[in-house]
Amino acid sequence: MKIFAPYFLFFFITTQAQVGTSITTPKASLYINTVATHISKATAKGELRGVFLPSISSLSWPTNRKATPAEQQAELITILDNLKANGYNTVFLQVRPECDALYASEIDPWSYWLTGTQGKAPSPLWDPLEFAVTEAHVRGLDLHAWLNPYRVKQTSAMELAPNNVAKLHPTWTFQAKLDHTDKALTLKMLNPGLPAVRDYIVSVIQDIANRYDIDGIHFDDYFYPYSGMETTPQDAQTYIDNNPTCIATIEDWRRNNVNLMIGMVYDTLQTINISKNKNIVFGVSPFGIWKSGTPSNISGTSSFNALFCDPIAWLNSGKVDYLAPQLYWKITKAQDYIALSKWWNDQAKLYSKQLYVSQGYYRMDYTNPWEISEIQNQINHNRQPHMDATFGQIAYSYTVIKNNLKGLNGTLNSTQFKYKSFAPPILGLGKDNICPIKPANIRFEPFKILWDTPEAASDGDLPVKYVVYAFDNPTEAISKMNDSSKILDIVSGNEFALTQTQMNTKVFVVTSLDKNNNEAGDFTETNKLGLVHTKVNELVINPVPNVNPINIVVPDLYNKKSI
Repeated sequence: MKIFAPYFLFFFITTQAQVGTSITTPKASLYINTVATHISKATAKGELRGVFLPSISSLSWPTNRKATPAEQQAELITILDNLKANGYNTVFLQVRPECDALYASEIDPWSYWLTGTQGKAPSPLWDPLEFAVTEAHVRGLDLHAWLNPYRVKQTSAMELAPNNVAKLHPTWTFQAKLDHTDKALTLKMLNPGLPAVRDYIVSVIQDIANRYDIDGIHFDDYFYPYSGMETTPQDAQTYIDNNPTCIATIEDWRRNNVNLMIGMVYDTLQTINISKNKNIVFGVSPFGIWKSGTPSNISGTSSFNALFCDPIAWLNSGKVDYLAPQLYWKITKAQDYIALSKWWNDQAKLYSKQLYVSQGYYRMDYTNPWEISEIQNQINHNRQPHMDATFGQIAYSYTVIKNNLKGLNGTLNSTQFKYKSFAPPILGLGKDNICPIKPANIRFEPFKILWDTPEAASDGDLPVKYVVYAFDNPTEAISKMNDSSKILDIVSGNEFALTQTQMNTKVFVVTSLDKNNNEAGDFTETNKLGLVHTKVNELVINPVPNVNPINIVVPDLYNKKSI
């Protein structure tokens, strides 16, 4: 089912307070702004702005595996504050880099990258994932748990813990070269061809999804090794022993092994979402080239032939909620960012899925380093109308943001990330499509706007975040309801500080966001200081099922009341 149309599409549930067209899908409604004053993608409020936080090799966090828990916590808080301040809204935290755990697990051992010894618990004991989720949500940030499904070990310096799966089940593993330049078999990984391995991976996902209030599960690009697979006696025997459907070639069999694992993970998460009223999304950031020669004039290592994974098959089967291909190349170079991103966009659109582009921020500190303008131009391209399935980007990795290379943060803060945004809702089976209830009892005190947590929606959800808007007048509140330049902030609490100028000159909206970032909206009624309740009558309103009206209020400093 194609859900896109030749108009700009807003990927959030909201009352269309202008003449427009509604499109209904089996699980959610999308609203398309068809009037001349529509908001461009450059200022649309539904954009994922993510950052990868790799833990492997101490790349982003924790940077010191010998540090105390208090020091690691302080470092993570600094990271989250920095991301919030610089306009990002989603964190992809690597919590399982090598069949280990940066969280309290009874399945995998504590990570070497957390404590310096695999299997050694932090002292005093703490749960990094639980801490990270709590601190991210307090700041209005989403947090996705990033895992590598197969990698066991890539450095000889690390000793595996006795309870590492590779120690418990050595026949589940094989050795490979880490990449094409590697001379030795330094990479140990789980064998994707074994059903027991798939069951084990699913058990890890179940454990995390059941116990933590995460917003997503994310896999990166590592499936079969980048160095390629030689058909070893072990691999050949696994093919013979575990090929019940008689797949004709070992290459197709390998891809099917990965497809089966991806499908099992997706189905497991949907079951948990439905049974526990969660909204955990599942996505993958595959290598940026699907097949050499696709699109035309693109050649090189590919997901399909080198890593034996087929992201297009995942889209076709509906077993991912989004893809975030790693397009770590420049515009107009051999592996052209423009050509590749448009091709991936069109595949996501074909299968009614969302696309986020993984961007190579690290290339600013690499051989032939990029200028900031390359990152800016890529973001601008992602926002073009023809990129109509692309709703954001994910930066690899945090280190460049931490070091503010070449003044990156200030540049983006004054241009591409000048206005705040929140990730768009994910649509589909097992995803929440019921809007929350609007904030209750919106009111003013000197220099702040306050509200109460409303009652639960029909699905039992309370809001998890609130969006505070400021408009110049009631008419603007309608015409620019989807304009991110009107967002003051996205917060988890029940109040927001205002300046005297804002209180004297603006009308305000406070909306609720639920765990899927569904937002209710009726931007047609306002109350301006000194005037009684005002209704904007000149516009046609299209009511939306399951959407609750939003109060638009301005300060009433004399009577301390709001409508």
